[in-house]
Amino acid sequence: MNALLPWIGLALRAYVGGYFILAAVPKMVEPLAFATSIAHYGILPSWAVNASALVLPWLEIICGILLVIGHRVRLNALLTGLMLLVFTAAVAYAVVLGLKIDCGCFGSQGGDEVSWWKVGKNTLMMLMCVFLWKWPQTALSVETGTGLGRSKPA
Repeated sequence: MNALLPWIGLALRAYVGGYFILAAVPKMVEPLAFATSIAHYGILPSWAVNASALVLPWLEIICGILLVIGHRVRLNALLTGLMLLVFTAAVAYAVVLGLKIDCGCFGSQGGDEVSWWKVGKNTLMMLMCVFLWKWPQTALSVETGTGLGRSKPA
């Protein structure tokens, strides 16, 4: 099993990182549409909605790219997992309130309607991030990290 861990890690890096890259691009292209999706949740004040719509896609794409290439896996898995935690809490809040809104995951390019199913999918991706945080040494990585994204000394 230990010989499989790096390859499982590679698959999880590719999936979670790729998902975040694909989700970030449409939000970067149309920040107003993403801001509208964020506003539909009714959680943030308007100044925070606009700031979030401008900052989150860049954080998503940077973490996604770094996960895919395997750079500072532990740190990027932690950041991605924390983003997923916030996103999942927002989706769960919307479901509890009975809101019939798009999750906003892919900007105006479409996404899932908020639901417990979406909460479950996000939770599964959070567990993937936990795996990557616990076992950051993955196959085909640009570095072998230990600690919070730090490489072993040569």
